[in-house]
Amino acid sequence: MNLRQRFGVMAVGSAALLVMGSAAPAGAATLGADDVHRGSVGCFNYSWGDGSVTYTIYYHNTCSVKSAIAGTTNALVDNKWCANVDADGKGHTVVYAKPMTFKSAKGGRC
Repeated sequence: MNLRQRFGVMAVGSAALLVMGSAAPAGAATLGADDVHRGSVGCFNYSWGDGSVTYTIYYHNTCSVKSAIAGTTNALVDNKWCANVDADGKGHTVVYAKPMTFKSAKGGRC
């Protein structure tokens, strides 16, 4: 094997290691990461994360009166959820389909 062939083999081997080394951490990071979605509506700040079976919606009533937060999911049936929350109260709700819409009502009731 001449010098040119040796450098060609080394370059290909090094490039393969470089690609494999840089691709592995990026792939590992995206496999385990869940997206977190945040938003505000009326009196509430809320967040929820992508789940595989359930979605937990966390909320905080920032108003000084009892309020209700409600929404819908992308389920075909039973796609509505609602929670009454005291002033400056926090809580969470578990739903079995992806949350789609959010709304708030001051002094509201579910």
